[in-house]
Amino acid sequence: MTTTPVPASSADRAERFARELAELRIPDPAASRATLWLRLGALLMLAGLVLAGLAFPLAHATDSALGQGDALALGLGGVAAAVVGGALFLRYSLTGFLRFWLARQSYDLDRLGERLTDPPATPAPPPATTAVAMPVTPAVTSEGEPRHGVVARTDPAPR
Repeated sequence: MTTTPVPASSADRAERFARELAELRIPDPAASRATLWLRLGALLMLAGLVLAGLAFPLAHATDSALGQGDALALGLGGVAAAVVGGALFLRYSLTGFLRFWLARQSYDLDRLGERLTDPPATPAPPPATTAVAMPVTPAVTSEGEPRHGVVARTDPAPR
């Protein structure tokens, strides 16, 4: 007598996933370094936005071309810092997300492989019917045209 597996609840699946992920024991050698780069990217992005925001009033506060040039250089450096900081932040935040996503995909594919290789449960026999089977005429002709209620002819086609 075989028993069919009872589907696990989502909490059980999550617990099993976390347990199996911990059993893999794949240490991240650069976890602290990735966190450092993530924080540095966020800080650089924020500092660049502040520098670019301060450069605008500095450039408009003076009539001196030298002072305006310094403010414009400061603003351009701030924009460049914000772009580099945003790229760093995006790269390291996506790395963490995609690492988890890859582990989840691996787990789901493993479960799918187990489901496909498990022997199938014996199906229940179909219920007995008392209706008489009627011959069914195909809804499409051999040429692929639909019949639309036309009675099939048995004589050869005229030439």
